[in-house]
Amino acid sequence: MTLRSVVTATLVAGLFAGCASSAPQRDAGADAPRHPSIAADASPVPAFTGGGEGWSIEIASTGKGNHDATLTVAGRSSAGTLRYLGQPAGAPSSLTVLNGELDKQPTIVEIKREPCRNAEGVDTSASVQVTVAGQPQRRGCGFLAVY
Repeated sequence: MTLRSVVTATLVAGLFAGCASSAPQRDAGADAPRHPSIAADASPVPAFTGGGEGWSIEIASTGKGNHDATLTVAGRSSAGTLRYLGQPAGAPSSLTVLNGELDKQPTIVEIKREPCRNAEGVDTSASVQVTVAGQPQRRGCGFLAVY
């Protein structure tokens, strides 16, 4: 099974689970503690797929705060591991930061739960910023799977 199929399956399952719920929806940007069923060392990013013009990123949790990630720019892919190290001090709860390496280059991925419209005019649930050492910073939109 490819990373893309895992991310897609996770996103679809999350969408169907959300449709089945009759509970009122919380404001995604509200500063609130993590759901009590999520372990302290678990990441709030079970899966993410997104990107911008000429690039895309796919992220899938592998457990205990670790993630497999693939960044594709102009047809060239860089793979590696990102880690969730907890909520940055003073940051809103809507922001999740993952740190690690893609092709041995230090990488920071910032995912923010907020409405975002991609270059094709599709509304998404999150914005993303990817910073890889020695490369231009990339900003885009994407879909964040939720617990």
